[in-house]
Amino acid sequence: MRFARVIVLVVSCLGLLGTAVCASSTEATAPPPERAYRITSGDVVSIAVWGQDRFTQECQVNGSGTISYPLLGDVRAAGLTCPELQTALQERLGQYLKSPQVMVKVVQYGALGTSVFVLGEVKNPGVYPLGSDATLLQALAAAGGATSLASGQVTVARASTGEIRTVGLEQARPGLSPTPEAMLAPGDVVMVNRKAEADETRRYSVLGEVPKPGRYEIPSAGEVTVLEAMEKAGLLNQDRTGGPGTPGGAAASAADLGSAMLTRGEVVVPLNLAALLQGDTSQNLLLQAGDVLTVPKRACLTAYALGEVRTQGRQALPVAATVVDLLNASGGVTQSALLSKATILRLVAGQPKSLAVDLGALLSRAEARQNITLQDGDVLFVPAKGEQDRSLLSFLPILPYLLK
Repeated sequence: MRFARVIVLVVSCLGLLGTAVCASSTEATAPPPERAYRITSGDVVSIAVWGQDRFTQECQVNGSGTISYPLLGDVRAAGLTCPELQTALQERLGQYLKSPQVMVKVVQYGALGTSVFVLGEVKNPGVYPLGSDATLLQALAAAGGATSLASGQVTVARASTGEIRTVGLEQARPGLSPTPEAMLAPGDVVMVNRKAEADETRRYSVLGEVPKPGRYEIPSAGEVTVLEAMEKAGLLNQDRTGGPGTPGGAAASAADLGSAMLTRGEVVVPLNLAALLQGDTSQNLLLQAGDVLTVPKRACLTAYALGEVRTQGRQALPVAATVVDLLNASGGVTQSALLSKATILRLVAGQPKSLAVDLGALLSRAEARQNITLQDGDVLFVPAKGEQDRSLLSFLPILPYLLK
């Protein structure tokens, strides 16, 4: 049962104990039982308030686990079930509305919500987006197959119910019709067990949002630290002295370094790799054989600010960022800005859509409806005083260059 306990810990740490939707969705696949699914970063939830259409909207859970909602600002969503989020919203909206009736449902999963985790004695452990109706054969094939150290048994944890079962590896033979035990669901964790008599090798794994995920050897006469493992997996650049440098590459910019975790046997240790790179040596643990270092992906979107802002151009922002977030990232507006005539350009089905934004009302009176939640690729244009007739659409000819 040691592997079973490890699996439960891994699933719990990833916030995936339950991959059910709380209501049906056209984009979700094979929704498991209602009320079990715990919302996670990247999910899109639909929120409706009975008789209050202006409070009905879809919100994406950002990398910090919150959503941005009218009147309430940031609301914690990650880790809650739909009924729990409904209760939280009803309590807070009760300060403004009389007996609000809130309905919440998941309408789109984040990347993890449709994936299967394949761990243990496989060639490429990791997370694979197999969707619904996946089989054990497909999961093992995606992970490159079992290693020579694999036993004849596979432990499968069903995230939505907590059920743990053992499946014979022979049920993953090509050409064999899968039995019910060999069928997988989104969020399942598949652990290919190791032979009891196999010699323990000095290896550790680095998984997740890293340029070179995989298993690495611990030198027979030496030690490996977390920082050295990050370098081995391609998360660091080399400085001129040949030592570890700063986070580098597209993969590093997409990694949520502050939410990494180290799995050691039955223990899961949170690690803040961002703090480590800033000099916090308490995060630089020594790795042991069998350790798994996992770096999750950081949820983000790209938006652009043009015109009378201090820093024009592209900005990487958290998912569900707002106009205020984009202005902060762009250094704010200049003294020449015509705040009342700002505009957001949003491409919808390839066609430009213009959204008016009164930055004066937003910045001076904190008018919440002006703080529009951004979508990936949005462009904010702030005209200068005296340029009332200059619209964001005048930038259309250069958009193809901006959006590269």
